[in-house]
Amino acid sequence: MENASKALIIAASILIAILIIALGVTIFNRAQDAASTESLDTAEINMFNQKFEKYSTGAGENILGSQVKTLISTLISNASTNKDDPIKVPALNGNAVTGGEIKGGEDVTGNNSAGLQSYINRLSQVKNNINSTHSYTVTCNYGKAGLVTSITINQ
Repeated sequence: MENASKALIIAASILIAILIIALGVTIFNRAQDAASTESLDTAEINMFNQKFEKYSTGAGENILGSQVKTLISTLISNASTNKDDPIKVPALNGNAVTGGEIKGGEDVTGNNSAGLQSYINRLSQVKNNINSTHSYTVTCNYGKAGLVTSITINQ
């Protein structure tokens, strides 16, 4: 009888130790996810991407320049809103329209206020050069986190 009660105590101790270890691993994993800058939830990613994807065209489809101007206004507004979050400031490509890549991300965010102002100024220039009646194709390009990292506009 005495051996049976000692066996039960040992078994209970082992189960408690396993539960404590599992709890520790769970807490550690959650802390790592919270510390990661790219740990955005799916809803947040979808809301961010939706601002730009509504202008994206499929194969053989085009949108008018007026819609491209609205897209560029959205990019300007987005840059001002997310000036401290480089992953949320997409680049703009399309040599025929932009005259080369307009870099986003870390090149224009954080303490680089001159870079942010340059980004906004270049976007404004592109917006002014867009012909409202011409047709354009727009493609969204995605990064590792699933966010739109660049947008390509071609005439």
